[in-house]
Amino acid sequence: MSGRWKKVIWALLMIQLCLLHVFLLNKIRYEADYIWYRVCVRLNLPYVFYHRGFTLVVLGMTFVSVLMAAIFLIRYRRFRAECISGLYPVQEEGLKSRYEKACVQAGIEKESRKVIYKSAKAATPFVLGFYKPVLLLPEWVKEDETCDLLLLHECVHIRHKDTWYKLFLFLCEAVCWYNPLAYLICSVGRRDIEIDCDETVIAGCGKKERADYGQFLIDSLKRVQEKEYVHSAFFGASGREMRARIVAIMEEKRPYDRIAKIAAVLLLIETVLVITVTGWETIKQQQVQKAPENIYAGYEKPECFTDETLERMLSLAPVGEDAYSKEVQSLAGNEINSDQNGQLSFETEEPWQVGLERARYYGESVSQLVYRYLNYDRDQIAASARFLADGTYEQLETSYQRLLAGNQKEAVFAMVLREFWSETEEDIPFFARLEKADGYYYAYYPLAVHVKMVGDCVFELQGIGRMDETVEAFRVRYPQMDYSDVPCFVGKPAFETKTGYEVRISEDSLEIKKEGVEEWMTVPVTLEELFTRGDEMDGVLTKLQDGSYQCDGIKQIFAYGGCGNFGQNPGLPVQVVYYDEEAGGFRNSVVTKNYGSVRRLFVSFPEDGKTGYLLLTCERTMWQEGTVCYVTKDGGRSWEEIEEKVGGELMTHSLTMDMRFITNEIGFITIRDSKEPYVLRTDDGGISWKTASFSGKKEYASIAYAPFFEEGVLVIDVGEEDYSKNGGIKARYVSENLGANWTFERFVLKQ
Repeated sequence: MSGRWKKVIWALLMIQLCLLHVFLLNKIRYEADYIWYRVCVRLNLPYVFYHRGFTLVVLGMTFVSVLMAAIFLIRYRRFRAECISGLYPVQEEGLKSRYEKACVQAGIEKESRKVIYKSAKAATPFVLGFYKPVLLLPEWVKEDETCDLLLLHECVHIRHKDTWYKLFLFLCEAVCWYNPLAYLICSVGRRDIEIDCDETVIAGCGKKERADYGQFLIDSLKRVQEKEYVHSAFFGASGREMRARIVAIMEEKRPYDRIAKIAAVLLLIETVLVITVTGWETIKQQQVQKAPENIYAGYEKPECFTDETLERMLSLAPVGEDAYSKEVQSLAGNEINSDQNGQLSFETEEPWQVGLERARYYGESVSQLVYRYLNYDRDQIAASARFLADGTYEQLETSYQRLLAGNQKEAVFAMVLREFWSETEEDIPFFARLEKADGYYYAYYPLAVHVKMVGDCVFELQGIGRMDETVEAFRVRYPQMDYSDVPCFVGKPAFETKTGYEVRISEDSLEIKKEGVEEWMTVPVTLEELFTRGDEMDGVLTKLQDGSYQCDGIKQIFAYGGCGNFGQNPGLPVQVVYYDEEAGGFRNSVVTKNYGSVRRLFVSFPEDGKTGYLLLTCERTMWQEGTVCYVTKDGGRSWEEIEEKVGGELMTHSLTMDMRFITNEIGFITIRDSKEPYVLRTDDGGISWKTASFSGKKEYASIAYAPFFEEGVLVIDVGEEDYSKNGGIKARYVSENLGANWTFERFVLKQ
């Protein structure tokens, strides 16, 4: 393989390495952010650095590349200045004529031929410059046959623009400085540049001429190693590269061709694969574009949300809570399989039928059929394209599912599904509920879905109804069945959904906005202060602590701090920042400087903006901590620690989960417990505390959260260990005596 083709191969490989560099940066984006986040947490760095992992990686890699390029530029300018300092034009007519002859042999046009120069510091002939390269000769050059060969060699360099090629290799090496392959390709690329010129020079020469040329190269290398000479070129050759050139000159068989041939084969295979994959994707896209199909065409929506639909559901035999999982297990040995080619024995004939690969998991068909039902009144063409492509039901998530009646042949499921909602509230279906979570809106669908097997692995939608109405109808029709495990779907409490204010964290500040007002107000506290806490067992905060702020029509207040022990070491005291309507701006006040290892902060202003409470947890061991409560009577300007006269021993307990006051006197603290709900109650503003009692306790439901009023009734939700405050199934208890005693009412499914 000729040196010219090798140069092409190395250039293509270098371009691929640079593309791989960009690909890898894109791939490690989130991993870099996560690793850097863990480092920041471990080193307790300021919050401003937490989400800059990928940015720092890119900046670091770019810095090394720029540094390499800067060093290259400085070295090259010094080299060029040293060459020019001893430069003078060649006067010998013989050398000029030989140079003209070499230019003709190399194919350099007459107008591109430059004056040749000599330098006392040059060890060997070389080309200097990029845009207008010139040939630089050492003073020892004589007019002989070897002179013709070396002049031709350098003219070929000029003709092939090899200085630009070497610069290209170096810049790619600087971009991929961390990749050993980049250095390897640069090395063999520089070698093959010289071999390419050598091949042109020795074409048609005998062994003697080849030997003389090789000896000239050896002598040149010796002169390069002498300190009084400038290198033969800025991109100087090493001894290993020189040895490779001599072997290529003297031998017909090239041992160095093997690597280039392997690289060429790999490039060819890769090119074929890229073309094949790209072509296949293009064909698929063209097929989709050419033949848009509407699977809904000619079909009406099935009868849903009617009395007849409900009556058909009630005709099926009711089943218990674990019926579906038990049936799936029993059907494991009687699976209806597809044939050897993966084709179903019964094809779907309409949009209200779904084919499954495993018929025993017939519950999987329900969410797909609901998604098709939802898309009937939307863009049917777009929905059909998704169904025909891979059968997926994007954006629809099952939050809860339970078999109410029937079996694999025909069944009714109670379920709650949700999807991201980007439309207006007016466009939401009548059977849906719109809820907001983490700044995004979701449509929730609490439904009862009736499906029937109409063929092998194929299930058909028979009807849809409201989940709560259907479950209640089953309770009435079949009073002997226990449906207490079926939760009622609920969203956030009313006092949380309509607070009158919005809270957001921008890139470097905390902001709030009153409903109906366009302008956002910046809260005068840094994110670093907001996300600082004294207890490090739970890691560093990355968002506002749940319960540490209140932003509604009653009060706009944020609690933070509790890091370091004031009086000994510098730190951040427990303090609050709140909006003072009388002053028309924010105020800041220190609550206490006595606690420097605070884990949680809670604030609660139940009735007005004057009387409020702040609770902090501190002095934590692994699973135990203390609780201290403060009260303010002037809206947050001054705070006083409450001294417990009754129940003070209860203030040291397991980890605190939640806190809220429902009046200026009655408040609750909920404690983590693995067996049963543990709730502390006060009815005198925190002076005395007692343990609330629960009746009808449910197994596994032991994590209680702060009580709240729902439609005039005081309720409390108790979940399992792994559930979050605002998600999953909760056992809901109600109280008729303001939280002194609690009675189980039902299970609820929170968003």
